[in-house]
Amino acid sequence: MIGVDAERYGDHVFSHGSAGEADRLLGLAKALDEGTFRRLATLRPRAEWRCLDIGAGLGTVSEWLAGRCPRGRTVAMDIDLRLLSGNGYDVVDRDVTLDEFPPGSFDLIHARWVFSHLPTRDTDLARVARWLAPGGWLVVEDFDQFPIESSRHPLYRKVSLAMCAAVARRFGTEGHWASGFPAPLRTLGLTDIGTETFVPSAGPTPMGRFWRLSAEQLAPDLRDHFGVTATELAEFVDLVESPTFDEPCLATVAAWGSLTTGPHDNGR
Repeated sequence: MIGVDAERYGDHVFSHGSAGEADRLLGLAKALDEGTFRRLATLRPRAEWRCLDIGAGLGTVSEWLAGRCPRGRTVAMDIDLRLLSGNGYDVVDRDVTLDEFPPGSFDLIHARWVFSHLPTRDTDLARVARWLAPGGWLVVEDFDQFPIESSRHPLYRKVSLAMCAAVARRFGTEGHWASGFPAPLRTLGLTDIGTETFVPSAGPTPMGRFWRLSAEQLAPDLRDHFGVTATELAEFVDLVESPTFDEPCLATVAAWGSLTTGPHDNGR
C-alpha cells in the first residue's frame, strides 16, 4: 500500500538527525560492508578511478573506495551529510531523483539500499547509468523482503512484514524490486553482468540491531496503520536481538554491469 503523497526517505523517519540513526546505520554497515567490499574488489578498481557512492549514509563504502582509488576522486552523495566524515572523499548534498552529473563523470557508481525506496526507481537508475564513463561499472545492491515472508516465527513475520508495508506506505518503497535483478541493468544495455544474494540473520547480530532500531522508529506507523499492538511490538523488540533468536532478515541482492563501448578491458 503506497501513500498518495509519499514522502522522501529520511526527511522524517530515518532522518540522520534522529536519535539512534547513526547506530542503526552502523548495524547495517557491519552486516553488509564485508560483502560490498568483496564485490567491489572483484572489479579491480584502479588508483585513478572516479567513484560515486549514492546514498552514502555513514560513508563506510565511500571511505573504502577512496582508499582504493587515491589518485582519482570519490564522491559521497546523500540528501543529508551530517553522518559523513569526508575522510578521503568529497561529500555532496544531492538528491538522486532530481540532481545531475555530466555524462561520463564516473568509472564506478555504487548504490546500496537506495533505489527500492524511490517511487521513480527505474527512471532514476537510467539517469544514473548515463553518468558512467565508457567501460565504467554500475553496482546496485538493494534489499528484498522474500526471506522474511518464509519465516516460521509468527510474531517476527507479522511485525517485520508490517515494517515493510510501513516503508511502502511512507516512501513508495518496493520490497520485491531486487528480485528482478539483473534485468534493470540489462535493460540499460550494460554488459559483463553479475549478481549475488546475501541473507543475514536477525538475532544477536548487526542486522538484528539494525532491524530493532528500525522497528522503534516505525512504531507509530505499525500501531496506527498495520495492527501491531504495543505488546506485540515490545515482544518483537526483545526478540529480534535475543541470543537465542535466528531468523532470516532482509536479503541484499547485488547486480553489477559495465558500460561497454568496445572490447571490454577490466584492467583498463
